[in-house]
Amino acid sequence: MVKSTRKMSQINKLKLISFILGCLLFGLDAKAQTYDKNSPRGLYTYDFGGLEKMEVETIFKTLTDLNYAGIVVNGRGESALKRLDKYLELSEKNGENFEVYAAYLAHRFDKYGFSDADHRAAIDHIAGKGIDLWVWCKDKNQDGSITDEKVEHWIQGIVDYAASKNVKVILYSHYGTHFLTALDALKLVEKINSPFLGLSINLSHELRSDKGPILEETFEKSKNHISTIIISGSNIELDRTSLGTMNTSTVKSLEKSEYDLIPFMKLTKKYGSEVPLGFINFKMSEDPKIYLKNTMKRWIELCNEVGLYEN
Repeated sequence: MVKSTRKMSQINKLKLISFILGCLLFGLDAKAQTYDKNSPRGLYTYDFGGLEKMEVETIFKTLTDLNYAGIVVNGRGESALKRLDKYLELSEKNGENFEVYAAYLAHRFDKYGFSDADHRAAIDHIAGKGIDLWVWCKDKNQDGSITDEKVEHWIQGIVDYAASKNVKVILYSHYGTHFLTALDALKLVEKINSPFLGLSINLSHELRSDKGPILEETFEKSKNHISTIIISGSNIELDRTSLGTMNTSTVKSLEKSEYDLIPFMKLTKKYGSEVPLGFINFKMSEDPKIYLKNTMKRWIELCNEVGLYEN
């Protein structure tokens, strides 16, 4: 489901109609006037990267002032869901083009076992609000107790419950977790084969897994299940010293990217016309207002370069 895309498309059409009517009323030659009907695709971000330290009202104003389409937020626990509610309230009151796209739950089996209680609570909370549930899981101990069969059964249970509430689950591929890449997630998504289960393609995590050279294959094979696409700036050569250095290598504001983002943007245009697009900002060191402003400026440039516009 694309939320901001549909809204922006309607707004652009209304602007064009109003412009033409104005030309007719005031005797202007509409054909002689220039009118840019193209609006770059909306871009959401995450409620971290320094934003988690700010009040929701401040974040909302910052993002809307910079023309971000929305946000994804933590969905685990009562306090996180209350914060989500604040975003929803502001969006409903003031943010015609600002959406809460998803609630995410990171899950460590060594900490939570195979309990899905928090997932069910989040699903209950977001049911009927057009918000997706992102799920990723990690086997820290690597002792053989977390098998593919057990993970499949656990994911299936979450999807079944989400389907009963008309909530879509996105299996969020993430380096260092059970599903490192989109193609890893695709195997289970195809096996479960539910309209309530999709997957993400996240440039940062594909690059960490050395899948940059096969991104076109990843998009092509995943095309029937892509539910969101996430971009970030990246180095060409990654610093693999630690997970931390890999993160700083592949999670940068877009204008700082050494890695050529144009091919990824072209794949996004080809395969992502109907899904939300995001910018990951995990553990960014800069002031959020700076990196978000610079990223949006570069995003608009990239969209114009490849012709990635609202439908």
